[in-house]
Order: sequence, then C-alpha cells, then structure tokens
Amino acid sequence: MEKEQSQHNRQTMIIVTILCACLFGLVVAYSALSATLTITFGNVKQNSLSWNVGFETGTISGTKTGGSAVVCGDATATTNTVSIASTTLTTLHDKCVYKLKIKNTGSVDALLSTIAAQAPASTTCNTATTSQMICGNITYKLTSDQAGNSLLGTNSTLSATTGTLDVYLSAEYTGTATGSESIQNNGGFTLNYTQK
Repeated sequence: MEKEQSQHNRQTMIIVTILCACLFGLVVAYSALSATLTITFGNVKQNSLSWNVGFETGTISGTKTGGSAVVCGDATATTNTVSIASTTLTTLHDKCVYKLKIKNTGSVDALLSTIAAQAPASTTCNTATTSQMICGNITYKLTSDQAGNSLLGTNSTLSATTGTLDVYLSAEYTGTATGSESIQNNGGFTLNYTQK
C-alpha cells in the first residue's frame, strides 16, 4: 500500500512538473511574439505668433456735405486711437465722413467681436446701438459704406498678415430740436478685436 502511494505521488509529481514545464514554455513563447514600436520626431520648430491689429496711422481729412459753414476737423489716427479735431455742423444734413482703415499685420486671424457706442460726456443720447447713436441733433455712425447705409456689424474676420477693413465714421446734423448752441465732447465708438 505504501508502495502504491509512493508511486502515485511520483506520478503526480511528474505530471505537475510536466504541466509547469508546459506553462513555462507557453510564457516564453508568448514573450517571443511581443514587439515594441517607437516613433520619434526630429526637430520641431515652433514659430512665434504675433498680434498686430490696428488703424492705419496718419492724418485723415473729413469729407463734408451740406452748407458752406460745415467744418470737418482732421482725424489723427494712431495704431489704437482716432482723434478728430473740432468739427462744426450748422444746419440740417450737414455731415462729416472719415474713411478709416483697420489692418491686421500679425500672424493670427482677428475677429471683430464687439462694438460699443460711447455717448458724449455733455449730451444725452436718445437712441444708441452698437454702431449708431443719436445725441441731441447729431447722429454718429460707424458704417461699411461711405453713404452710411450699412451699419458696421460684428463677427467679421481680418485675415492674418494682409487683412484690411475700411470703416466710415460719420457725424451728421439730423435733428430739428430748437435751442441754444451746444458742444458734444468725447463721443465715439470702441471696437474690440479678438483672436479667431
């Protein structure tokens, strides 16, 4: 009986040893079938981006229509601002129009995201939208055409490097309210460009 037990134990050990050897063989075979693939870049150059959106600089004369007493002060444009010298509008339909150019010489497309009207400090504006305001007898407009028919809208894109936009700024005597002479100071518009 002991002999049979010993023989049975040996057989069990042999079977376990064979199974372990087979399992080890499978692991080695599985490992032999693996592969590692590698991808690497050489030099990747990142060029710098530039942001340069602004007005074309210089002195801009206003185009006047109306009576002989109309005086359109010259506009002085820097990259970020346009300042207009003293202007006189005397009677109904007297008007001054200034052609401004906005340029994008940077390397990123620019989007005109907002336009905000800024009422003159000394006058109440009855009607104001993003590109037009009526203050007293004077109507101020930002338009995309010289005649003043198309108010400037947002969401237009200035392409990188070469994008330009012509904008017309006008002040016109449109009201008929009577009263004493008045002066309107610091009215205008703010245009905000963002990266597209």
